[in-house]
Amino acid sequence: MKNPFKIIVPGGLNTDIIGMGVDRITGSGELTLGGSLKIGPGGKARNMAQMAGTLLGEEAVAMMGKTVRDPFGLWKVPMDSLESSGVNIDYIDIKEFDQSDPIYPGIALIPVDKQGNNQIYVLPGISSDFSPDDVFSCRHLFEPPSDPLVLLALEIPMETVLMVLELSQNNGLKVILDPGGIESKQADILKFLLDKVFLLKPNEHEAEILTGIRVKDFESASGAAQCLLELGTSYVLITQGEEGGYLFGENLAMHIPIPETSGSGEKDATGCGDQVSATLAAAIIKGYNIEQAARIAIKAGTMQFNKSGINPIPPEEIFL
Repeated sequence: MKNPFKIIVPGGLNTDIIGMGVDRITGSGELTLGGSLKIGPGGKARNMAQMAGTLLGEEAVAMMGKTVRDPFGLWKVPMDSLESSGVNIDYIDIKEFDQSDPIYPGIALIPVDKQGNNQIYVLPGISSDFSPDDVFSCRHLFEPPSDPLVLLALEIPMETVLMVLELSQNNGLKVILDPGGIESKQADILKFLLDKVFLLKPNEHEAEILTGIRVKDFESASGAAQCLLELGTSYVLITQGEEGGYLFGENLAMHIPIPETSGSGEKDATGCGDQVSATLAAAIIKGYNIEQAARIAIKAGTMQFNKSGINPIPPEEIFL
């Protein structure tokens, strides 16, 4: 029997603890006062799942992952947000909390200054235990006659990423990989996996980690993308904040500037890249070609920047 899901999102679930509107991002040993506390759902994969679910509707998206019922109730924040957005959470393994050996849900500590700049410290907790076996136990989601698109992030162990990519490749599924948070030590491993990726969506910093090329304009983005395309991925979309994005593929090279958008007045970079990736996947599912999908995705990321916190953009504001 074919499962109903259009997109599968394996990955980590976090609860974000945010210092919103601080005066500045501090250096080592410094202190600053001001701002307001916000607690909300997070995790790149969870963000993308909720955003894609908001765009595609009830039961179109399924998330796979692992969490734990901690005594502070932090685990419920991301779970409730997924459920309220119509994302299927049946494939998230929920463990009981062990007082003698406490492991907590994923937590992200995020200061955001008044200009929208942020720093993100992810404490993955039980997401570090999301294993290849956990993915393999849900392998029926990847197998024919099902044919969902796979939306993948890197806040899980690399061996688990590899299992997702292998199952996807073996069953002919397209993978969009957002390498947000990639560390230098992961870059060499990931390079050998890009032949299993349909589209890679790094920002300028992640593209530099992967290629050694500092992305500052179309020409340098083209050089970085060429390195990545030669490793086997079909498309590369590099985002660069206010400069928009750069899309590359075979016989395809284009700059996508950010559009004019309205917002709340507050600016917050948190979740912008996730909104781009989720919207890109949703637009492809809706039948848009890759160029159209990338333009829509850059628009959605820009709209997300002009909102405070991670609030998924509704479909009526994107798919006009």
